[in-house]
Amino acid sequence: MENQSLTQGYSFVSEGKATTVIRYLLAVMMIVFGLNKFLNFIPMPPASEEVAQVFGSLMLMGVLPIVGIIEVVGGLLLATKKAVPATLVVLGAVGFNAFLFHATLDPAGIGGATFFLGMVIYLAYAYRSKFAPLFK
Repeated sequence: MENQSLTQGYSFVSEGKATTVIRYLLAVMMIVFGLNKFLNFIPMPPASEEVAQVFGSLMLMGVLPIVGIIEVVGGLLLATKKAVPATLVVLGAVGFNAFLFHATLDPAGIGGATFFLGMVIYLAYAYRSKFAPLFK
């Protein structure tokens, strides 16, 4: 009886195998790329002058470390299946900005950004029942 009261009012999303794999893949991706913003273990290819200016500005303003923290925390939340819908909202914003950045300044890297944004969109669709109240 006590367990029933703990879950009362909560609806759980049952994940299929594909959704679970994509959630874990996105989680690993976020943790790795988030940690890379601090540890620099993935070398960056040579950047154009415009890209270097943008990244220099983002570092100067302190935005990149904040994005790194968001990515690591988001990855951990996805891996543990905690607050997945809220995490997808935040990571969706990160993914959309990454996509726009590559579409406008660095088209060579748009594949990874598109893959990342596609995974977020797929998971948001898989968790659409959690987003439904927002559109009522």
